[in-house]
Amino acid sequence: MAEAERGEMRLVPEKTDDRRQIGAVIPAAGMSSRMQAFKPLLPFRDSTVIECTAEAALEAAPRVVVVLGNHADEVERVLKKRFGDRLTIVRNPDYRSTDMLYSVQIGLDALGKCDGFFLLPGDMPAVGSDTLKALVEAFDGEHRVIFPSCNGRKGHPPLIAASLIPAIRSYRGDGGLRAILSDVPQKVIELGDKGITTDLDTPEDYAAMLNN
Repeated sequence: MAEAERGEMRLVPEKTDDRRQIGAVIPAAGMSSRMQAFKPLLPFRDSTVIECTAEAALEAAPRVVVVLGNHADEVERVLKKRFGDRLTIVRNPDYRSTDMLYSVQIGLDALGKCDGFFLLPGDMPAVGSDTLKALVEAFDGEHRVIFPSCNGRKGHPPLIAASLIPAIRSYRGDGGLRAILSDVPQKVIELGDKGITTDLDTPEDYAAMLNN
């Protein structure tokens, strides 16, 4: 994977309420094997799973990169019709044999300069945009990762300081992103958003989400 040229990046914005330097990476390249249906294009609310996920990200991060793989042409058409050029869409050509971290690394190559970024999996359409904005408000110089929590349970998306991007992009070990973030200073904020712990792995997960 080619390493993009990047300038020097500050740990946090000069003003914590300034969202201009916050980005988001949405990995959505997976096979959806446990769902028995293609997750990104499942109906959700008035659109689809991937559209709801992308809309929430765009409310808090003007620079959003979506990483596609399985059924990429179809998903790209849906996203382009809804969002036009507001999203950057890239592809993981090795989606069948790689994990989510590899898609994240591809997404970071396309993200460009930022102070921090959300990592929001494409199968989490119930995350509220207010949750993302609250994470931006909590983004400070003491913690390199800010996690949301609901009823004491940590969830997605983390807001990750740009200073960790080189380590994430170069990591080739076991454990994925969890291993990279496990030893860095973290902050967890309670937000009461059930969507942060609700992803779509199985048909039962999907049915439960539709009923909430």
